[in-house]
Amino acid sequence: MSQAVLNNSQATGHTDLLSGILKVQVRNEEKITEQDRIYCENQQDELYKTLDQIAWWYNIFKREAEKYEGKIKLKHEPNGKITTSSYDLHYRYNNDEKDYTHHEFTPFKNINELVDSRHNAIRNFINRIIGYFNNTYSVSVEAPKIDEKTLPIDFRPVYNTYVDVVIEHLGGKSFRDTAEDELIKRFLNTVRPSCWSKVKPELKKDRIIFPDIVTWDSIHYQYYKEYDFEYESDRKVSQFCEGIAFGADDVLCGSIEMIIGLDTRNVDISRWYDLTTTNALNIKFYANGRIDVKFKDSATAESCFIRLRLNEIKLRDEN
Repeated sequence: MSQAVLNNSQATGHTDLLSGILKVQVRNEEKITEQDRIYCENQQDELYKTLDQIAWWYNIFKREAEKYEGKIKLKHEPNGKITTSSYDLHYRYNNDEKDYTHHEFTPFKNINELVDSRHNAIRNFINRIIGYFNNTYSVSVEAPKIDEKTLPIDFRPVYNTYVDVVIEHLGGKSFRDTAEDELIKRFLNTVRPSCWSKVKPELKKDRIIFPDIVTWDSIHYQYYKEYDFEYESDRKVSQFCEGIAFGADDVLCGSIEMIIGLDTRNVDISRWYDLTTTNALNIKFYANGRIDVKFKDSATAESCFIRLRLNEIKLRDEN
């Protein structure tokens, strides 16, 4: 990994894994799939085209800048920028006022803008590569930072450097195992009771009851008598559905979209909504924020309950 470019990065957590790559293992000789490799190579090729174009213009302006050497004081930065003071450029160099050279074009601003463009292109490339693996492998790896002040003007990133960042985050585990672990963490953070709560998720025959999941927009209800998700509740319900889909159907692509006919601005708390999942059949919302999920049978409900580690949740007075 290139230490000139990478700073220490921390990992957090996020969503989704393509079904065709669930068996991929983290091995030095086989870190990514062919599909991943094609994406990364295409991104690298496109970046290099842009860097070539920037380099072409940079070299033209740099040759112009060299004409000022010895005439005014130029400062060459490590990243390729060239700086000079306005005093040097317009007064000391032309203090006899015999000509109009101080009105002429100078290349320094263009050179520095090209360096900035180059830095932005490389940063965009890094973010795209890391973002691709975040979305594909259900992880959330922080994109390494690059120091724009010291980044060499001829530096060209290689995608493998940033693949290594993702691999390090996985810690030698399979992509699937990592995705499952992070999904369950997100789900438990969503359904875990507050410190002073007296209720927790409960298994009842073919249903699982989840208290205090949704928060309703009280102002919207006051005016329209409709149950509208309060800010962030739709994201919370989407993470909730992600967990249910995994626990019931062993898939990692669950979201709020699996609730058929749900209008988050006007949730019908009197009905059961059908789900697109096979083993989790229906979902129901309540005015007090509770959510019930109905499964195809009691055994399926119990299996989901245990798989999502809901049996490990304890209230404050149970610890």
